[in-house]
Amino acid sequence: MKYLITFVVPVLLLVGFTLRPEPKADTPERPNIILILTDDQGHGDLGYHGNPLIHTPVLDSLARHSVRLTEFYVSPVCAPTRASLMTGRYGLRTGVYDTYAGGATMAAEEQTIAELLKTAGYRTGAFGK
Repeated sequence: MKYLITFVVPVLLLVGFTLRPEPKADTPERPNIILILTDDQGHGDLGYHGNPLIHTPVLDSLARHSVRLTEFYVSPVCAPTRASLMTGRYGLRTGVYDTYAGGATMAAEEQTIAELLKTAGYRTGAFGK
């Protein structure tokens, strides 16, 4: 099975995705999961959200055909936001509080969504920051 996802967005700094393993005959098919987090992008910075000046046709198409998380709250800097998204916990609880001087290092005991998906048979990866 081949998958092709192509888009060019200069602000795209983190793409985490999982590839579904080939299902066995007795295993129900599971969805592919592609999680995209852009850095320094506001809600109004996409055509899909109604911006008439910024054209983002590929991301707009992806938004129309995807499940979107609309109630996620970000931190003032990117590292705690990523930690929150990966763990489902408040960024400071993960040990991540900033982007420098060790503030971007997550506590080793934190469990991420990638680790949970891996135990469910998914192959996982994170790309970008």
